[in-house]
Amino acid sequence: MNLRNKHALIFDLGLFTECGVRFARDFASVKYYIPNQEAFKKPFRDKIGEGLEGVERIQEEDFWKEVDKSDMIFIPDNCCAGIVEYLKKYYPVAGVGAVEKLETNRWYARTVQKNNGMPVQETVKIKGMDALEEFLKSHKNYYIKMDNSFRDVSESFYHQDWKASQTRFFYIANMIGPYMDDVLFICEEKLPGVEPGLDGCTWDGELLYPTMTGYEKKGAGYIGRVFKNESELPKAFKILHEGVAPEFKKFKTRFFYSVEFMIDKDRVPFPIDWTMRKAAPGVAAIETELITNYSQFCYGLATGEKVAPIFSHKYAAGISMESSEASKTWLNVTFPKELRQWVKLRMAIKHGEDYYAAPGFDSVCCVIALGNSIKEVVDLAKERVKEVKGTCLNANIGEFEDLQKDINTGKVYGIIFK
Repeated sequence: MNLRNKHALIFDLGLFTECGVRFARDFASVKYYIPNQEAFKKPFRDKIGEGLEGVERIQEEDFWKEVDKSDMIFIPDNCCAGIVEYLKKYYPVAGVGAVEKLETNRWYARTVQKNNGMPVQETVKIKGMDALEEFLKSHKNYYIKMDNSFRDVSESFYHQDWKASQTRFFYIANMIGPYMDDVLFICEEKLPGVEPGLDGCTWDGELLYPTMTGYEKKGAGYIGRVFKNESELPKAFKILHEGVAPEFKKFKTRFFYSVEFMIDKDRVPFPIDWTMRKAAPGVAAIETELITNYSQFCYGLATGEKVAPIFSHKYAAGISMESSEASKTWLNVTFPKELRQWVKLRMAIKHGEDYYAAPGFDSVCCVIALGNSIKEVVDLAKERVKEVKGTCLNANIGEFEDLQKDINTGKVYGIIFK
């Protein structure tokens, strides 16, 4: 499929600049837009994506003009269901759309799991801070997750006991102010085992092959393995995809998605997090290089032409790099030119010959590697990370290497990775 006369338009929230860089290799043009519609605009948001190879940053006044000129509109993140579903009526759009509520509404997701016959761990819905305090004082070993409306107040946290959690509890109570009686929490029991994930793409409920699975540690990295067909894919992954497939079919979803689950010696997969978007940072970064026909594949998702993804290698790895400085100020990121393809930036710009992470986010980049063995991709990713520099820019190599222990343990539970 030749895309040299096609024009791509990306509607992003700032985290997937590298999708534009990748599309620029194949499309005639790539326009990149991020909404910045607060009463007092944050100036750096209007710069994200600026100067990156082959990408033209556009502003609010130009977006709707470009919609009519574009052959594909790509919307990689969630919290965009409204615009995805509207544009799909009239234009070729690739985005997750309405089914994103599997991620943004956790109680809804657990209800879907139960109704569709998927495993469901003990899950309690709590409304209000008084009820949460009572729950935390009478229960131990739960994960506490906030309703999506207040998600930026606090990340999900592990509740060991009241003594350990009371500082977090009072912080949340202070932050939500008059909504103390309204805020919703989802409390899930802590499960034993390892935490693999399916990182695939659906076409109206069908899982497209080849597909990728992997293990991830937040803030550290990801190791993935490609499965060529359904017969290769371990049973646990198929159980979860078959369980969610009716939702994808109902909403006519044609996009990337991920699901992380816990599995133990009983080999029952319990979903813990649905990711209805491009999963970041590791998976999304890897997919842009691992799928050799990435642009054509995404174009097919938008236009209704089913294109089989072509994966170049069996294994992939991505190491996350973060800096506390990046949340406060512009961060210059340097690396040898020959590594550009393997250093996937987030909230990034290029000014002259220099790359910067825009202020506001600790997660700066993901350094990736492809290969045909776990050792090959792990070693190569670690070598590449050494070449990436920035103020307080670090990689958690220890936790990244620990993923190999999870891979070995997962084999005992039926997650064959080699």
